[in-house]
Order: sequence, then structure tokens, then C-alpha cells
Amino acid sequence: MSEQLPHIRPCYAVSSASSLDLISFLRQRRIPMICDNVRQATLVGDHSLVIAGRRFVGSNEYIVRSVRDIASLALATPPLLWLHTTISHHGINNTREMFEYIWAHKYIINGLVFNVNNFSNPLSYIPPTMHSYKIALDYLFRNIIHPFEKEYGISTPAIMMDARDHITQMRHVDELSRSLTGFQMSSGRPELRLILGALIDNE
Repeated sequence: MSEQLPHIRPCYAVSSASSLDLISFLRQRRIPMICDNVRQATLVGDHSLVIAGRRFVGSNEYIVRSVRDIASLALATPPLLWLHTTISHHGINNTREMFEYIWAHKYIINGLVFNVNNFSNPLSYIPPTMHSYKIALDYLFRNIIHPFEKEYGISTPAIMMDARDHITQMRHVDELSRSLTGFQMSSGRPELRLILGALIDNE
């Protein structure tokens, strides 16, 4: 996969399908893993990013969806936060609230997390295409990353594209690579990460 997407760092979403051998393999290669419960975070250890809303031992990186999530952490050491957003006007407003809270409390933003599920059509059950990721990235830069940096002085170091249920075959990786052709990550631009699940579980 590194050949198809050389500028994107892979991450793995731990699930009930994750084997201990796979987790050990990913830990050896220092691949970040995303956990959503205490058991998963305990298995993964220091290489985990965790979903906020619960108390996790040994991690300082959290994915949050709201100001309430951030406030509930109440950690002595300021956490490193990943802000989950949606590609919508509501997503912009919710992310703005989190930026304002982070600015007021001097917390640290690691980056933004998004998926493209809201591009799908629930009436016809047509899933979003891989090109949706390019559309979403353009949207984030235009409506959140650039304007919020000017307004709050807070830069966005990285962007995580959540594709754990969307990219399930290597042909999807090829399609995403073609879609992102020309989207060069130059100096000063956020690092791109891709959250995978089903693709790795099925290998």
C-alpha cells in the first residue's frame, strides 16, 4: 500500500476481528492504532489513539466529537486532541466550538478526523466514491483549516481520513491514489493519515 499512497501514513482501527498476532505485528512497525474501549487500549498499549468519553490508562491522544468530550477528560496533563468533524455546515460550527474551547484552555490539537459517510445517499444506498475524499479534503482546507488558523492562530498538523469500513479491497486504494493525484503534501501542510480496518483484517 505504501507504493500506491506514499504520502499517506496508515492507521489501524482495532475491532473484534483484530487478532493478537496482527496487533503485535503493527506494534512492531509502530503503526498507530485506534481503540474504542478499555480492552482494546490495554492490548495495544502505547501505540493507541483512543475515543474520548472513557478513562484510558497509558494514552494521551484522544479523538473527540464535542466540547463535552474534551471537558470530560479532565486530565492533569493536557491531552493531545484529534477533532472529529463532518463535512457539513453543522460540522464546521461544531468544530469551531471545539477550537474555541481548545484556544481558551491552551490544549494541543493533533489534527482533524473525518469520514465520508455523509456523502452517501441513504435512499438509493449508493456509497460514496473514493473521489469523495478529495472533495472532503478541499472542503476542510477551505472551511476549517485555513480560516481557523487565521482566526485562532491554531494550525492543524494532520488529517485522518476514516476509511475503516469504506476501503475493503486493494482496488479501492488504487482508486483513492488516482483521486488524490495532484494533492501534494508540501512543507507546512498537514500530514495525511488513512484509518483502515476491513482491508487489513481481510488480508
